[in-house]
Amino acid sequence: MLDLVRASDIIEQLIAYAGRYSLEPFRAAGIALKGELAVTRDELEAGLDLLRSALENLRAQQYNVLLPRFIGASAEGLRRTGQFEEALFTINGAIARAIGSGLELHLAELLRIKSQIHAARHDRESAMNCLNEALAVARTQSALAWELRSTMVSARLLREGGHCDEARHTLALVYSRFTEGFETTDLKLARALLSLSIA
Repeated sequence: MLDLVRASDIIEQLIAYAGRYSLEPFRAAGIALKGELAVTRDELEAGLDLLRSALENLRAQQYNVLLPRFIGASAEGLRRTGQFEEALFTINGAIARAIGSGLELHLAELLRIKSQIHAARHDRESAMNCLNEALAVARTQSALAWELRSTMVSARLLREGGHCDEARHTLALVYSRFTEGFETTDLKLARALLSLSIA
């Protein structure tokens, strides 16, 4: 929780400084980060409103570098509010933009979000296919943090399918490759899942 409070303070500073010095693209990015953080905190309506406003501004400013990431955050918020069809449409747009623009930095995370939308729609096969794509992208990019996130979702789906041993083994292999950052949210969650044997 302390990390979220600190993140919120830093985001507010970014918005304030960018506004003070007329750096509109950075101010819009700060508002988008604030929206993404609100979605993380389950303040879904506020988060989606902030993201919509920021995305409109970022597009107007032609500041495209972070657009796929923030569109992905919108899709995540839509999924969590049960708007699955709009979430799927939104995430497909983010993935197409990332691939089409060559800005594939967040592609693994976008594919992970898409997998969760499919899982929420009870389409397990499509969810696993997206996760396999996400894992392949993360490995190609040597993005261990993205690989861990996708592996945790995969482990949950494997567990739900009755494959608890495979789920634990798969997650343990990725977790064991970390050498630092063990107090981050994702690694704490992975450790908790492993300690429960993904039960």
